Amino acid sequence: MAGRSLLNRDIERAHRAAKLEANPNSLSPMVTRGGNQNWQIHPGWVQRLKWAGLLPFARLVEATRSEVIGERVGTPIKRLQQDHSLLTSLVDRWRPETHTFHFRWGEMAPTLQDVSFLLGLPLAGQPIGPLAEPVRWDEEMPERFEGTRAGQTEFLCEDHGPKCDWLLNFEVSQFTPPMSEAQITRSLEAYILWLLGKVMFTENHQTTISRRFIPIALEIAEAQTADDIIQRSWGSAVLAATYRGLCNACTLVSPKSGLLGCPLLLQLWSWERFPIGRPDIDAERPFGANELDDPDHIDMPTFGILWTRRERRFARDQVRNCYPAFTEQFDVLDDRAVIWQPYTAAAVHARYPGGISNLCYRDCAYWMTQSKIIFDVSVEIMSQQRIMRQFGSRQLVDPPPPIAPLPAYVHKYNRKGTSHSSTWWLQRVGSYVAEWAGATTHVWPNDEQFDPQEFDAYLQRYTAATRVRLIQPTDPAEAPPASMHDMYPIQSTAGSRQHARDQHVSWLRRLEDKLRGIYSAITCSRSSDVVQHHLLPPRPSTQQQRRPHLTPTVTPRPPPPGRAGGSSWQQHTPSVDDYQYQQHGSRPRITPTATPRPPPPDQAGGSSWQQHHTPSFDDLQYHQQQAAFDQWQQQQAPFMGGAGYTQGYTQHTASNPSWGASDQDPEHMEYYSTQQNYVGMQTPPPEPTQETQYDPESGSWIPARITRAPDRFGWTPRATPPPRNPRRRP
Repeated sequence: MAGRSLLNRDIERAHRAAKLEANPNSLSPMVTRGGNQNWQIHPGWVQRLKWAGLLPFARLVEATRSEVIGERVGTPIKRLQQDHSLLTSLVDRWRPETHTFHFRWGEMAPTLQDVSFLLGLPLAGQPIGPLAEPVRWDEEMPERFEGTRAGQTEFLCEDHGPKCDWLLNFEVSQFTPPMSEAQITRSLEAYILWLLGKVMFTENHQTTISRRFIPIALEIAEAQTADDIIQRSWGSAVLAATYRGLCNACTLVSPKSGLLGCPLLLQLWSWERFPIGRPDIDAERPFGANELDDPDHIDMPTFGILWTRRERRFARDQVRNCYPAFTEQFDVLDDRAVIWQPYTAAAVHARYPGGISNLCYRDCAYWMTQSKIIFDVSVEIMSQQRIMRQFGSRQLVDPPPPIAPLPAYVHKYNRKGTSHSSTWWLQRVGSYVAEWAGATTHVWPNDEQFDPQEFDAYLQRYTAATRVRLIQPTDPAEAPPASMHDMYPIQSTAGSRQHARDQHVSWLRRLEDKLRGIYSAITCSRSSDVVQHHLLPPRPSTQQQRRPHLTPTVTPRPPPPGRAGGSSWQQHTPSVDDYQYQQHGSRPRITPTATPRPPPPDQAGGSSWQQHHTPSFDDLQYHQQQAAFDQWQQQQAPFMGGAGYTQGYTQHTASNPSWGASDQDPEHMEYYSTQQNYVGMQTPPPEPTQETQYDPESGSWIPARITRAPDRFGWTPRATPPPRNPRRRP
């Protein structure tokens, strides 16, 4: 990695980008650990959430119904599904060395400005860290919630914290209105635990919420005035948790690795700036003033609420949840498709004529701070000096390093495998906690305007010091200038790997492949065992009798030597069924039963009747067809076993002059010839087992229908399939 001065060699060895560069198909999308459903916000919670500074953020993930005319008023708003492929494509470009995403067009990263405009979280206040360990929480919590709702389940918890399923007992929809004040308080406490543990600060614990959030939730739920709630810097804590999640995730390569922190912030940030994976939300239609309104201008819209409260529609040709496609799209994108400054005054007026929340602007003094951001024991550093174009300011060719860089050992602080007290952790990160008090005075200067020529010089130095493409594309098309309404894709991907693999495959073929995969997963067998209908030849119009089941049936006595199955007939070349039988075990034992007597000599089928019977028109037609079949058989002898097979087949036919004419029908023979060509024509066709008989009631001949030759015992076994290896599930 010599010459890439922005990349640390130790980090580069384990980075996902290095794995993708070596093998583009070696990694799979990451997952998130958020909740499965949104909660309703009770009107009794609004004032306390406003005091805590969490109300605008809570509106983003509120379970509500549409109130916008033209969007089916009254229908439930769909929960925002996190696009794991899009988020993983961003994780692959995150560099812990600089705390920025490395793209072709330069460096970018979520900042405190994005947190303010997208989430509406406050930046002023105490940093959230280190979190205190509650005492006797597993005894006090069930006592507080006892009798809150009729029919609630028993208290469930683990060492990590209370169970998420137990908290769902106190969702607003579970109560019978009207709710009492005690019920409102307890349901608010449960809601804040869900909001903190499943949306703002997600962890790998999927079924529980961290017990360290219990004191904060209890404080907000039981507050009577605004002074009863400590003012916390929720915005800086969410950004710190997201940075820590990105730094850890970019070195995880195992399947189903988790992206922690606040994935909601990362997805909204990507939609605001890039056209890749972006849905259509009809952003040109302004957000109505009656949808959210507050005299205090706090419970008002944020930039993120359009993405969560509007109906999201995706383009017909958009590849959703496709990790390889998103990876390549980021590789071919250029700076003209990037929205560098989405929060302009014109954009605010166009989207929200009634105004936005005061929390989007109130703490703008913190946007350029050089102070470290903290969540619990995680300490992260921001790099605004490297992404000045996002603020519309001058980008230096050689961005200066931070005045007080963060030591590597501090950046590795975490609670894994440790049981230290809050006092011990405060001694380690206490200086960074105190540093936040002067965050508004220790800032990066951004008074100078953006200079395109200087930015081009920065790009030349930047591209020589890092990796700008993860996978070299086959057709790097240039993208046109983008707007906020563009949806993926905005440029052609013809000739790319993903285009060549998926573009020309019909939806019916993809559906068939998916069903074959489901079949193999259910039956633990090979997917190749499922018949692919597009590879089979067309069947004839005549109906053929089904082949018998594997269960053996009652067998008559062995036939005479000159008949099919007799001793002289055994010279016939073994069929494919006989060969497979010899390969896969012995035949089952069959108990012989009584066989009906043969007909008298003077009746049809008897010995003397065969000598005196006058050939009918059907017999003459049969002999003509037999001659044509013999000629065809000689032509196909090289493909069906050679002269030996033809001789044995002719002897068997001569010993059975009454073989049914329907078995030699030209249409049937053409179909059978096609089947032989399909399987390789390595085995001869099966022999008949039922002779042509005369039906005295109808006065006609009954042709043979079963086209499989019996063995010497008169029983035709089915081919036993080869053993299959059980499918290992991941």
